[in-house]
Amino acid sequence: MALFQRRLPHALQAWVVVGASCLVMGMAFGMLISVSVFLKPLETEFGWGRGVTSFAYSSASFMTGVVGIAMGRLVDRISPRPIVLTGAVMLGAGHLLLSRIDAVWQLYLIYGLLVGGLGAGCFVIPLLANVGFWFERHRGLAIGAVMAGQSLGGAVMPGISRYLLTELAWRDAYAVLGLAAWAVLIPLALLVRAPPGLAALKASAHAQGAPLAAIAPNRLIATLCVAIVCCCVCMAIPVMHVYPLAVEAGFAPSQAAAVLGTMMSVSIVGRIGIGKVADHVGGIRSLLLASGIQTALIFWFSQMHTLAGLLLIAVLFGVGYGGVVPSYAIIIRELMPVRRVGFAMGLVFFFGNMGMSLGGYLGGLLYDLSGAYPVAYATGALAGLVNLAIVGALLVTTRARQTAAPVPA
Repeated sequence: MALFQRRLPHALQAWVVVGASCLVMGMAFGMLISVSVFLKPLETEFGWGRGVTSFAYSSASFMTGVVGIAMGRLVDRISPRPIVLTGAVMLGAGHLLLSRIDAVWQLYLIYGLLVGGLGAGCFVIPLLANVGFWFERHRGLAIGAVMAGQSLGGAVMPGISRYLLTELAWRDAYAVLGLAAWAVLIPLALLVRAPPGLAALKASAHAQGAPLAAIAPNRLIATLCVAIVCCCVCMAIPVMHVYPLAVEAGFAPSQAAAVLGTMMSVSIVGRIGIGKVADHVGGIRSLLLASGIQTALIFWFSQMHTLAGLLLIAVLFGVGYGGVVPSYAIIIRELMPVRRVGFAMGLVFFFGNMGMSLGGYLGGLLYDLSGAYPVAYATGALAGLVNLAIVGALLVTTRARQTAAPVPA
């Protein structure tokens, strides 16, 4: 398979890597969030409450971020293929082991370590960092396409899991998912490879030291870590709370689910479309655009009293929401020294995970304190404004220095 891929023209090889990376991201993320489909069967079998079982996703999400930092540092040194292959093996093994659990600590350990940490944690940062090196002209589009895999997987995999649970016992459903992960992800992992000459480029950059940059790498990382927390708080409140907001407003559960589903589906357009915009205006400006859209619209979720109004806001918000995370990956590839791209992505995306967790919690806490959602959504808008101020300052700083300070290759 690798020999066949090497015979393809460089441009076609690059898009094969993008396609494989997109599918890996989609299946892995979809399997990760499919834990929600198994909550009721586990509750029926063991008597575990929803809070107890849903903590499995929290542990997986946290460990995905933690291991992502280590995998980012590792992909700065070696080819992404063995890392992604390890993730494919561990994700499948984790689901096979889930079919054998009898205690809640086993659920947490397997979801946290195998499904999240050594599974999904081996995919996100290595795949994004690697794809960014394959492209110069269409880098934003390629990174956006890979990130679109997450949205696609989130839409498809829970439905597949629900179907399996209608046909099989939950233990058998987990086992089928584990075998499917091996059957699909291992061949896809073999299609993932670093672009020719990347190892030599990294070695040369290491030997020469860091060239003068538009912004110091450590300062850039710190700035992006703070910024992504703010924009992910803004992002997470609708993602976690638009469904209960719609139900509280008097809409049927199916209509509330349609609002959330619309927002998640349209985010695919945002990931690809704003990624393409970044190819023309750069990652910082595309981030300002995406974050500006979600900041301008978030509060209006709490002010809509018709289903058409909620769906319109969901469509527009989804475009901005979808473009945020790819823009961070593009900025890092544009401004970070080549030998530190993976580590920077791992650290920044870890803070993004923390921002998502904080936003989801704040949305619920502020609802409990105020008895309604407007305060929570206004707080999300405030976090978005802080993010825009940080990113705007970053744009001014880099524009002032870029002519005098060449960006690292």
